[in-house]
Amino acid sequence: MDKMNFIVENQVANIVMGANITELKRAKKNAEELLQSLKNRGADEAVIKAQQDVVDAKNKQYDDSVEAERQAQENLGNSPVIFEVVDEATGEKIEVSKKIAYVVNNRPIDNSKVDKFIALISNGKYENAYPTIVADAKTLITAGYELHDIRGNKVAAEEADDFFVILDGQHRSMAFAKLVAAGKDYKIPNTRVRSVENVGEYLVDINGTGTSWSNKDRLVVAALTAGNHKDLFASMADLINEGFNPSTSSIIFTGKKLSNNLIKKALKGDDVALPKDAKVDIERGYKFVVCPVLRS
Repeated sequence: MDKMNFIVENQVANIVMGANITELKRAKKNAEELLQSLKNRGADEAVIKAQQDVVDAKNKQYDDSVEAERQAQENLGNSPVIFEVVDEATGEKIEVSKKIAYVVNNRPIDNSKVDKFIALISNGKYENAYPTIVADAKTLITAGYELHDIRGNKVAAEEADDFFVILDGQHRSMAFAKLVAAGKDYKIPNTRVRSVENVGEYLVDINGTGTSWSNKDRLVVAALTAGNHKDLFASMADLINEGFNPSTSSIIFTGKKLSNNLIKKALKGDDVALPKDAKVDIERGYKFVVCPVLRS
């Protein structure tokens, strides 16, 4: 039995990736501080020995968890994931083996949300009623969309048949993929395949016109929907995905903040008028931040 299988079978890798590793680190530190306190107070040797055992156990759990996370990251995306695809007409389920892809400028993935899904899935609390919506990768590439795999690499047309594009369910699909990469035998349930012509419009529609989204989400998806200034919104999306907040990204490229009403219009596919005195200079903006995602 290799190290990864040992970790997984002993339920250490199940819920210790991402934010959960931070929790383990905190618990380890607390145990170590209590041990030192007991030593400083001259506590009974038996008490110190018992606390030392606790510290040793916490250290091992933390080290094993870090190793599980490392191996999961290393293997992420190398193998396909099993999707349980539901036939809309008959309700019949079939298993389809595909790798995961995302449309460039879909909503950014929040790792804290991924970690929450990992915990739910691992503890058997994931609600299978929630559908994961996917589309055919080749169809979207033909329609002109740029797709990236789960590691951020561009998906070429000749390999598109190997992929499902996640339209809705990005966080849960990433959670399943990370668990599979860690050696667990999971399938993504309740998968629905959709034929979508306008991805941006579809994303806005299924999310209640974006009302549950953050400004970060809205600005990124606006790169898919805006009637004009698409390059500007795409460039702001690049910076947001690099960690910049929405206001900063708009100031970098235009010198002005973009109002919520302007962003809402862009999400509806309308042409937008930028604020007075706004000057779009994408090349200068990228040079200003020395951003590695400069668009060609």
